[in-house]
Amino acid sequence: MPRPRDSAPDLKTLQAAFGRSVRSATVNGTDVQLLAGSGDATLFSAGIDVYSNNAWQFFLTALERTYPVTQRRVGTDFFRQLARDYRVQRPSQHGDLHWIGEAFPAWLAARMAGTGYEWLADLARLEWACETSVAAAQHDPVGPESLAGIDPHLLPHVALAWQPSLQLVASPFPIWSVWQANQHEDAAAPVDLAAGAEHCAVVCIADRVAVYRLEAADHRLLQYLCAGMSLGAAADAAVANAGTLGRVLERLLAWAFGEGLVVQVVKASPA
Repeated sequence: MPRPRDSAPDLKTLQAAFGRSVRSATVNGTDVQLLAGSGDATLFSAGIDVYSNNAWQFFLTALERTYPVTQRRVGTDFFRQLARDYRVQRPSQHGDLHWIGEAFPAWLAARMAGTGYEWLADLARLEWACETSVAAAQHDPVGPESLAGIDPHLLPHVALAWQPSLQLVASPFPIWSVWQANQHEDAAAPVDLAAGAEHCAVVCIADRVAVYRLEAADHRLLQYLCAGMSLGAAADAAVANAGTLGRVLERLLAWAFGEGLVVQVVKASPA
């Protein structure tokens, strides 16, 4: 029986029903009937299935492209099951496919808690850092000569600005080794997960993503520097042994300038 004109659903109600139908793994008869109105609900349901399957394939493909190493470690079938569960619990809030995987590492951490596979969440965090690095702006770097004209007494008060794509990830598991071992098509050698913590820096320079493994002291110092601390304050906060302070800072700066990570030297007066 045709729906009376004055009880026709408004656009917001129809949009919500359509969204639920497209995201759902099973057909909701009430939503389909609401959308079909006086039309053929069976035919309308078949049409919704086309949209639903396309939406799922777009979602899955985006997640696979963002987390190829995670997928490879768990296998295609299990990854697809994870993707389905993730989509139900954390449906995309963006029109841009890039952001589909944003919540996946945190979701995976909760999913894998207590299973012995907690390292997968940290591996996913590293892959998401790669994804966000690609999307970040790229600025022209400056070289170590930018420090040359600064009074040596003022150097401890200098701060550095970094490439926007620079991301830092640390884990109690050897996630860099797992990531690195899975960058080729051939079967990767197993990685000993008891090998210990690894600290990573991710950056995109000239449209190429690089993932570096850093010493723990270097990673800690870089965290402070990226937070805007001056060279002196960051070194004091990061390096416990004063005898190694200068060596750690020198090593980190040589690497950072050499890789094009520094985009500006900010001079400051002593406090």
